[in-house]
Amino acid sequence: MVIKSFNIFILALTSSLTGLVCAQNLPPYKTQDTNYQAISLENYLLELNDKNSSIRVKKLNSDSATAIAKQAGMPHLSPLLTYSKGSIYTQQPYIGYTSPASNTFGATVTVEGWGKRSAREAYALAEADKLMAEMVNETRSVETQAIFNYIDALRTKLLWQSQQAAMDRLKSINSPEATRTKEDLLSTQKTLNNDLKFFSYGLLNYLGESHQSLPLPIGTLNVLPQSFDVAKLVEKAQESRSDIASNKASIESASANLQLVQANRNIDFMPGIYYTETPPYSSSGTNYGSQKSVSFILTMPLGNSFIDNSDVISASNTLTEQQTNLSATKTKIVTEINQTYLQYESAKERLKNANLAFKQANNQKNPGLLAITKYQEAESELIEARAIHAKTLILLERLSGNFKVPSLN
Repeated sequence: MVIKSFNIFILALTSSLTGLVCAQNLPPYKTQDTNYQAISLENYLLELNDKNSSIRVKKLNSDSATAIAKQAGMPHLSPLLTYSKGSIYTQQPYIGYTSPASNTFGATVTVEGWGKRSAREAYALAEADKLMAEMVNETRSVETQAIFNYIDALRTKLLWQSQQAAMDRLKSINSPEATRTKEDLLSTQKTLNNDLKFFSYGLLNYLGESHQSLPLPIGTLNVLPQSFDVAKLVEKAQESRSDIASNKASIESASANLQLVQANRNIDFMPGIYYTETPPYSSSGTNYGSQKSVSFILTMPLGNSFIDNSDVISASNTLTEQQTNLSATKTKIVTEINQTYLQYESAKERLKNANLAFKQANNQKNPGLLAITKYQEAESELIEARAIHAKTLILLERLSGNFKVPSLN
């Protein structure tokens, strides 16, 4: 166990030292036709969370659901006020008939059926939690895609710098072979320039902005290898992954919705009170005094809930659907982590070999054309291996529920 720990320490130290050599030998990136602004991954993700349109829409939906949930527990009284003026006759039934100008005032309110209010409040709270979980899940998904884009841009920049370093070393060699090599490197640099611009535009697109300098990533991609226990990764993912949280919140929302649908089938009561005033009047020689009366009415609207239960069946199926989605997500987690772990082991092996090849090329004493070419090829392979290793490592960690911002040194 001590020997294994010592070997891991040596590997980490070797990777760190080779990273320092590579970083020291690389010239700064320069271009004349494009405005770039250097930005670290941490700062870029801060801007992403603040400006990305998909994340902002999810946040707005979550905020709206939270606002609705705060009011959902209020009773729905649906007050109804009425006023009626005495009857109007277009033709009097006989001579001397008088229609009194009575006034009737009424008020009716709704008393909700048993359990409706509590079920409505529970559903609103569950829906707010669901939209919050969806917002977090969307944020993690966008972050992961943006990090990979950032790494692709950084890899391209480092390759350009490696090409430039090789051309700088070739300046001291005057030969047709050296000239052809410089021309090939310059041609490759032009392609890398376009690739960097392409990836930087992608980074800008995630921010939802088009009228500013292109982001220029910084770092060496020198991320130290790690060892993992697949079983622990799966266990952690089942507890902390954002899509699992989103699935569970969807189940809670569907369950609350089913209870709400069932509660909404309960009968409402609509009690009302009416007050009528009839002023004094005279009809056929008879005088009538002022009349006042109070009446009470109780209305119970009956819907189709006694014969139509399609809404309950639909809500129940939605709940089953969300439960099925959660089960499928848990199965997918096992597959994703095992597949990505295999990819990561391959990426670690490639990084190990690239480090050894670069170390050998760096130790060559002959400053000739062949040595410079081999050094540049080894350096390019190391950059590629670091990029693949970093992306695979980040993906494996995020698949297991670890969403901390990675350090690209």
